[in-house]
Amino acid sequence: MKSSDEYKKLETAIKEKLFEQDLAVENVTKTLLQSDILKAKSNVRAVFTFIGAANTGKHYLCELLQRHNDTLDNIKTFYMESYGGFGSSSENISSDNFEKEILEFVNTHPKSILVFEDLEKADLQIQLILYTLFSDYEKNEVNFSNVIVVFTTTILSSLIKRKDIQKLLKSNPLQAHTFLVEKLTTEQVVIGDGVEMAFDKKLLSLLNEHTIITFNQLSLNALIKIAARALHEMTQDFIKTSKISICYDDYDSFVSLLTLSLTPYLNARHIKQKIPKLMFNSIYDALKLKDDTSQINYKVSKEAKLFLQKILENKELFVRNTTQKHKIVDLTWKIDVLDSELTCCIEDATYIQNTIELKSHEDFHISDISFKDIAGHKKVKDELSEIVKLFKDPQKLEHFGLNIPKGMFLYGPIGMGKKLLSRAFAHEANMPYITISGSNLFDTNKIKEVYAKAYKQAPAVIIFEDIDIQGIVGGMLSSMNIEPIIEELDKLNQSFESPIFTILTLSTNDLPSDLLQANRIDIHIEVPKLDMDARRFFIEEILKKPHNKNIDVEKVVRYISGMGGDELKRIGQEASLYAARKGLKELSEDILLEQINIIKYGTKLENKQIRDIEKSMAKTAYHEAGHAVLSYVLLPSIKIEQVTVAPRSESLGFVSYHNEEYIDATSKEELFNDVCVLLAGRVAKMQKFGEDGMETGAMSDLEAATMQIYAAIAIFGMDEELGYINISGLDMGTGKMLFEDKIEQRILSWLDKAQKHTQNEVKRLWSAIDAVAQELIKKEVIDGEELKRIIDNA
Repeated sequence: MKSSDEYKKLETAIKEKLFEQDLAVENVTKTLLQSDILKAKSNVRAVFTFIGAANTGKHYLCELLQRHNDTLDNIKTFYMESYGGFGSSSENISSDNFEKEILEFVNTHPKSILVFEDLEKADLQIQLILYTLFSDYEKNEVNFSNVIVVFTTTILSSLIKRKDIQKLLKSNPLQAHTFLVEKLTTEQVVIGDGVEMAFDKKLLSLLNEHTIITFNQLSLNALIKIAARALHEMTQDFIKTSKISICYDDYDSFVSLLTLSLTPYLNARHIKQKIPKLMFNSIYDALKLKDDTSQINYKVSKEAKLFLQKILENKELFVRNTTQKHKIVDLTWKIDVLDSELTCCIEDATYIQNTIELKSHEDFHISDISFKDIAGHKKVKDELSEIVKLFKDPQKLEHFGLNIPKGMFLYGPIGMGKKLLSRAFAHEANMPYITISGSNLFDTNKIKEVYAKAYKQAPAVIIFEDIDIQGIVGGMLSSMNIEPIIEELDKLNQSFESPIFTILTLSTNDLPSDLLQANRIDIHIEVPKLDMDARRFFIEEILKKPHNKNIDVEKVVRYISGMGGDELKRIGQEASLYAARKGLKELSEDILLEQINIIKYGTKLENKQIRDIEKSMAKTAYHEAGHAVLSYVLLPSIKIEQVTVAPRSESLGFVSYHNEEYIDATSKEELFNDVCVLLAGRVAKMQKFGEDGMETGAMSDLEAATMQIYAAIAIFGMDEELGYINISGLDMGTGKMLFEDKIEQRILSWLDKAQKHTQNEVKRLWSAIDAVAQELIKKEVIDGEELKRIIDNA
């Protein structure tokens, strides 16, 4: 048995070779000392579970342990990927052969280390064999009392790098051990089209009884040290073999830049393999210039050192540039020859875009969009800024005993900028983001994968785009299943240091109630239609193209009320294409307004598509004039955008309104006047053309008017005879229609009253209606401001 002093020496020797894993080394040597003291109480000398990301030194620690420990004479590694998924495409190795291989090795090498690498990749039956072999409750033919068993796994590697977990590992190892085991019990792996538990329950009980060791993600400094060692070994071997001397003017800077040039593949294994090859290629290029060289000098310019200094001062920025912005470090070399000496200098070092590794929508991204880049939406951006401040100053939450919120809904009409606002939020919060949309919303495994990636990147933002869309699931049109999101949110251990924030966008205010439950999605922000400032921004962007200087910007801005960002982008594109097709040199106001009307109301119909175009347009002119004048007089708070008789695919004519006002409630008088406005089109047409004016074109007006009167009587309780009633749902509750006859009578009474009032108003305002109609016949379109002038003059 080794003494405690010998274990201290072993610990020191391993720490000299294995960088930034001091806690892991200390826990291993402490456990081995304890195992030696309590040897009789265990079937196996020691059982370890090494948890950490790939290439963090898990296997290297096993190698060092065997190399510096005279009580261990061999090491055997079993790659568990080879023992997984029987019946699948992987190699089919029987469980009997697996057990036999272990026993034969231990029989031959009773003092050894058994490493089972990537345990989660093994079939559960294989894992059960491991439990049976190494459990204290089983007696084996082979003696394991001098064997160290090491299971390694990369599962939970993203979790243990979080600052709060790192703090727990140091302050309360026992609690951390329990926490990690509990997490291992919930981990799942994807096998084919299915999902199963990653670990056998019995094997987990064995791991729980023994020691769990966590491995840190290696820092840039550690990776440079690994590179320095590899470069030193390669240099010494080359000098010894070639008899050519190699000198470094600034070894630390040189090896650091050489290491950085390996981005984006910065890991220990890759560095050990590539640094010698990089160096040999450099020497080979130099020797081609002069084959009788006796010495090669390596230098680094001031410019390259300055680049390196900036990276070392802000390593976080370097990681963001190389992982999320997909940049690589490019070195520029210069070789000088002087007598029998060569001087190789790294003249410059710069970031360049990685053209080979294409960005995928499934990658994490760094957003370049800030709140300043998004026009309008001041209230929304103010609310989002308040949430960003909570991430940056969590003491405001801690004061009320709250944790970082897990997510928010952004909801509102399509095309109003919810996706842009989500990305801007990620930018302002200084967090990378990943999006999941379309068919991926219906893929449970994809959702799990996205959250797994988020754990690795945390702090991070996950954006689910348009969760209210429908897709084909099992051959049927179906809504998205939100259960996978709920599952991920419920098991999410939110922390101030490494938060994961979920943003869900949808186009309705019908938010999923299950996600609204406490400790899930706590924040709900409406993204309304674009305000005047936002619309003006889009038009000003369009007017950066060649355009007529007489365009009335405010008029164009009024015309685009209610349109979303995607539609507004189309205006400039389609107007420019139209001008180019016609050989025009600039955009005009007419071109812009026509493109707006095409997007909003459809394409203009050709005259030949309409029978007797002049008579039809005249009738439409009086119809729309009736609507417009009565609306102007009876509903002055609702602003008219334009009146047109230009026939389009959507209608033969229309009155369009600004979408600026938000009406909380409508009075009985306003509702009645709105009915009169709806009837005014047919009444005005019949005032001019008699019975010939009674046409089918008023169908939608009459439908809307009748429905409004029904709502006033039966739902809003506005009828003086029926009083304050609302019959919604009464038919279901009582099994019969209540007040049916009375409601029909009152509908007819309201319609009669509205018709007579409309006829009186049309006669009273006829001069204005006639003037507007005549102007429409001449010009086809009248702007809201021009309409006001005509009516006021009439």
